[in-house]
Amino acid sequence: MKTSEYDIIVIGAGVAGGVFAASQPEDKKILVIERDLTEPDRIIGELMQPGGIKALEQMKLGHLTDGIDAKPVDGYKLIMGEDSFTIHYKDVEEGIQGVGLRNGKFLTNIRQELEKRPNINLIQGNVTEIIQEDEIIKGVRYSNPLDELVEKRAPLTVVCDGPMSFFRKKLSKPNKTVSSYFMGLVLKDLDLEYPSLGHMIVTGESPILVYPIHTNAYRILIDYPGDKPPRMGSKSIEKFKREVSAVLPPEMVASFEKAIESDQVKVMPNHSMKAQAFRMQGVVLLGDSLNMRHPVTGGGMTATFADIISLNKELANANFSDPESLELAIQSYYEKRSESVETINILANALYKVFRDHDLKEAVFEYLQRGGEKSTGPLSLLAGINRNKKYLLKHFFRVALQHPLHFITHPRKQMRLYKSAVGIIRPILKEEERPAIV
Repeated sequence: MKTSEYDIIVIGAGVAGGVFAASQPEDKKILVIERDLTEPDRIIGELMQPGGIKALEQMKLGHLTDGIDAKPVDGYKLIMGEDSFTIHYKDVEEGIQGVGLRNGKFLTNIRQELEKRPNINLIQGNVTEIIQEDEIIKGVRYSNPLDELVEKRAPLTVVCDGPMSFFRKKLSKPNKTVSSYFMGLVLKDLDLEYPSLGHMIVTGESPILVYPIHTNAYRILIDYPGDKPPRMGSKSIEKFKREVSAVLPPEMVASFEKAIESDQVKVMPNHSMKAQAFRMQGVVLLGDSLNMRHPVTGGGMTATFADIISLNKELANANFSDPESLELAIQSYYEKRSESVETINILANALYKVFRDHDLKEAVFEYLQRGGEKSTGPLSLLAGINRNKKYLLKHFFRVALQHPLHFITHPRKQMRLYKSAVGIIRPILKEEERPAIV
């Protein structure tokens, strides 16, 4: 069995693991182990909010979105029935944009960046075991493409093995739920009035998202509520086609129907989870291995990059030769990380439930349509530029209470609206208050 020494071992070369490794100083010797280094074709991680772009630039990795035909996203068009309006990032802060991209191309850029770094060794392998000795994680064992068992050791192991993390249960107390599924296709030959806007369609019972991902191509994500995946038989697909076509804007219907007839619908579960990591020396959880929220707001990469920046800040002052110093840095990261990500989590999980409630959905649509701070305020939160939880809660309750006279003129409806809002936000806030470390 072969052994080697590194400063950091990273399990997973996805967005979280890859960007974390690329953001490390050159004096750190890093091993990144990825189960499959072929370029994936996924419907997740394709929309990056302005806050995510700013975080990449802060880590001097903004170039990772270059050269992959990524498309700027300048804001949103919200559509409910025949009514619609637009909100733009430039009204929040001049010069900010989001970006739509193909996840596989973005990952290829990240991995090519790792291969350029002399201090980073990116290899393909399947990690089967985390080495634990005297209550301290010492490294990993993995099988390489030749099916040889290899052992590597480092003072710090960073676990970034994604939504279906193999090691999460060993390292934390997860509370993962599936709130819905996204059914994804690529739409082509769309003639849109606002081609650089993300389109959020809330006409039906569940939201539909459409945003550009490369030239002449838009990702459509149709929400399928519940914790059971949709049936994909021919009759189910035909029913799905009819129901979605009925709520799509007319300019999207032909492209959608062509896509569903010619391509296979990709399905992914939408997880929500805030894990509580165990106090273990020598290991830290990062990205979807630790924390997930509903992807309706496209906040996943922004949250992941915020975690990387928070972790890097703590590691910068840690002595990798001193296990106690490293442990204190990791604990500090877990204890402080909520400051950067809790608003992203709360907004995502709350907004999805709001869009599933008819009265609240109408109230949000009306509130945002009024313009001014009523649109730019919530958009600053969605963009990941504003992380102020009190500001989020202010707008959340203003939506439900925007017509105080309705307590007199429509008391039953108004009380139901308010109670629904409280019923949505209270358990989400309680979940976010759980510490990230136990």
